[in-house]
Amino acid sequence: MKNDLNLTDFLKDVFSSFDKKVENSGLVSICVDIPCIDLFHVYELFINKYPFSSFWEESDGVSYIALEKCKYVTLDGPKRFEVAKEFNSENFKNLINLTNESHNSALSKIIYLFSFSENLNNNLSSDVPSLEAILPKILIIKNDKNCWLRINGHVEGKSSLRTLIEEIWTIRNQVINSGSELIKSSGLKTSFDFPIIDDFLCSLENSKTSLKKVVNKGIQLVEKRILEKIVLANRIKIKLKNKLDLVEILKRLKKNQPNTCRYVWKRNSKDILFGASPEKLFSFTKPNLTLEALAGTISTNSNFMKLLKSTKDLKEHDYVLQYLITCLEVSKITNFKKSDIKVNSFGDISHLQTLIFSKVEDICPFELLKNLHPSPAVCGYPKSAALDWINTLESFPRGNYASPMGWVDASGNASFLLAIRGARYIEENIEFTAGSGIVSGSVLEKEIDEIKLKFESIVKQIFFAKKS
Repeated sequence: MKNDLNLTDFLKDVFSSFDKKVENSGLVSICVDIPCIDLFHVYELFINKYPFSSFWEESDGVSYIALEKCKYVTLDGPKRFEVAKEFNSENFKNLINLTNESHNSALSKIIYLFSFSENLNNNLSSDVPSLEAILPKILIIKNDKNCWLRINGHVEGKSSLRTLIEEIWTIRNQVINSGSELIKSSGLKTSFDFPIIDDFLCSLENSKTSLKKVVNKGIQLVEKRILEKIVLANRIKIKLKNKLDLVEILKRLKKNQPNTCRYVWKRNSKDILFGASPEKLFSFTKPNLTLEALAGTISTNSNFMKLLKSTKDLKEHDYVLQYLITCLEVSKITNFKKSDIKVNSFGDISHLQTLIFSKVEDICPFELLKNLHPSPAVCGYPKSAALDWINTLESFPRGNYASPMGWVDASGNASFLLAIRGARYIEENIEFTAGSGIVSGSVLEKEIDEIKLKFESIVKQIFFAKKS
């Protein structure tokens, strides 16, 4: 059994590896297999013990909890993808692995969060960095029924190495015993917060007039053929009167939106980005590269055939699909296949979805990110002109809304999502942002309804109530 490993043998093995690979000091990484665990229980155990944490959970793929920063870079300004690439190369070049991985999923990972745009020519100054790149000190990884615990740190000789080993061993024991350290609830909490729902509905109603003006302008830009597509968003901020129960929200999101990727980027206790994204920008597990075109929206309670026959939604979806194909061709990837278009459901909301598959020997994830983001799914087409109009028409900087978040491992495998269908907790307020894609054939009231649907989808997961 994985928990039969003893500290004495583990120390001996790591010290032996250190003697072979390290002269005296360096950046080292240590990994140990652990029994399969419940990520929610473990995150609940550690979330308040570390200022920084990140959470990433997929139902089919790699999931992780990242705690504390070992190495990091924060950038305000241009060349964020280039800086991310340099940070990635430098740290993986210097990182010395002292244990053997039992599975590719256990490889060291660096995690990334970008802003939607660099906003260099925009009067609206974003309060989030262009880039946050972090080699976590502690990484708890899960894939299917396999789990690993990894720790990274700079050591000066065997004395500091022993301290690092003892730290990972202590955390290992806490993780293994996490089930008994937490009170296991039989189901999700069913608290209702009607005052907050009232505040949200009031804010939504108050923003309708300005939102209609913005969306109407987008429709005019498309009708005059200044743009072919533009995605315009609305933001609502309300005061959170109770404590944010983040783990409980994540549980609800998993239960009610199982096809999504649940994500958290907790800068500190007063600044937390979280949600359940339905949209993967791309994933690369050598040699398999997958891109996803996701656009065209309908309520899950509706007849899906309406979406499959909607000229407007099919057009919106096709802009995204063709853009992704062009990006692959720019990257000299031509041997790709497309899935059939289908409707995929993500809780209350369903979208048109087409997957693009290719086999490639190697890619640079940051070059691919630079080409792909922002795609017509969250920006518009042509990209540059649509981005300029977004910065002109929207009364707020998007920050991390619809921005890439993801990871790259030591072997070059990578996965990035778009941070949508979520919220940001900031200084006891909570910000919701949602948008809709406008193309020829868009109708004002339908676009407003789509934005409202997206707002409600995340709001009721947070407050577990929907005022009728």
